Amino acid sequence: MAPASSLPDLPRSRTHPFHPPPEYEQLRKESPISRFLWPNGVEGWLVTGYSEVRTLLADPRLSINRFNSPPPSVSVVKDRKPEAMLPRSLVAMDPPEHTPWRRAIVKEMTPRWARSMEPRIAAITHEYLDRIREAGQPADLVTDLALPVPSRVICEVLGVPAADQAFFQEQAEVRSQVGAPPEKVNAATTALYEYLGQLVADKRRTGNREDVLGRLVHAEIAGEPAPQDIVVGQAMLLLIAGHETTANMIGLGVATLMDNRELIADLADTAKGTALVEEILRMHAIIQWGIIRRATDDIDVNGVRIAKGDWVVCSLSSANRDESRYSCPHLVDPGQPQAPHLTFGYGVHQCAGQSLARTEVRVVLRELFATFPELRITVPVEELRYRYEMWVYGLYECPVVW
Repeated sequence: MAPASSLPDLPRSRTHPFHPPPEYEQLRKESPISRFLWPNGVEGWLVTGYSEVRTLLADPRLSINRFNSPPPSVSVVKDRKPEAMLPRSLVAMDPPEHTPWRRAIVKEMTPRWARSMEPRIAAITHEYLDRIREAGQPADLVTDLALPVPSRVICEVLGVPAADQAFFQEQAEVRSQVGAPPEKVNAATTALYEYLGQLVADKRRTGNREDVLGRLVHAEIAGEPAPQDIVVGQAMLLLIAGHETTANMIGLGVATLMDNRELIADLADTAKGTALVEEILRMHAIIQWGIIRRATDDIDVNGVRIAKGDWVVCSLSSANRDESRYSCPHLVDPGQPQAPHLTFGYGVHQCAGQSLARTEVRVVLRELFATFPELRITVPVEELRYRYEMWVYGLYECPVVW
C-alpha cells in the first residue's frame, strides 16, 4: 500500500456546477477503484464506476458502522463528539440489527403511500406559491419554496408541529456544514435530540399512533418494544434527510430546467414528468462526495483487493455519469434508456424515503411552472451560489422573477 504522502488528494473541484469533478471521467475509464487521501488525512478507496459501486454497496462485508475510528471526510474539524456526528439510526446499523428497523420504516413509506400524499404535497406547495405571488417579485425559491415545502411535509408525516420547522431547518443546516465549529454541531444535534426525545415520550405517554413517528414509538422491533433512544435517532434521521436532501434537489431541478426549458412541458404529464425527474435525480446525486463504508473482511473486486479495515467511499455522482451505462451521461435526456440511477444508493441501505422524495420533487416542480410559466432566474445558472463545500450539494439561493 502506498504511504499517505504519495496518495493523490480527493478530486473536489467542479468546472461546472451541474457536473462532478472532471477527474472522475478518467478514473471510471482507467481505475474505477482507486486510493485517495481525504482532507482529514484518512486513506480510503474511492469507487467511481457504476458496476463497481453497485457491487460494493450490495456486499454485506461493507459495514455502515462508523463509530470505531474516524472515517474519510472532507472536514478537517476536530473534537466533534461521536454521538453528535452519528446518532443511532438506520445509517449507523448493519444487519441483522438494521433489518427489522428498516422493515418498520419502509412499511410506512411505500410507493403507494407516497402517491397518496400527492394532493397534500400539492396543497402545501400552493400555500407557498401564493405567498410568493403576494410578496411580489423577485423571490428566492430556496428560502420561499424549496426549503419550507419538504420541511412542512416531513413534519406532518412524522407528527411534528409545523410551527417548529424553522428550528429544524436551522439545526440541520449547522449539522451539514463541513467546516462548522464542533461546538455548534454538538449544540445543534443536542437541541434536535432533546426536542425529539420529548416528542417521542409524549407520543408514548398518550398512545398516539396517528402518524409515522407515533407508530414507530409503539412498534415492536424483533419482538421487543422499540427503545426510546433508537426511536429518537430514527426520527432525527427521517426529519433531517426528509427535508434537506429533497429541498436541495428541488433547487437544482429548477436551475436545471432553466437550462432546458423545452422539457418543462413534460411535467404536466405524469409519465413524462416521472421520467424527467428521474433524469434530474440522476444528474444531481447530491451526496456529492459519496457514501462511506468499511470492509469487515478482504474483498476482491475487478482485480482490486480491498483489505479488512479499509475505508470505501462510493461516488454516486460519478456512477450516475458512467458512459458504459448512459448514452447521454452528462445531459438531461428523459428519452435515453433508463438504467436505474444510484442517487438513493443501492442494497440494504438504499434510501427508505425515496418514494416520498420522488413525489415531492415532481409535484413541486410541476406546480411551480404551472403557476409561473414565465419563471426565469435573474442570473446565469453558472453564477448562482452553490453549496460546493457541503456534503449535501445544492443551492444557497435561487433568485427568480416571472
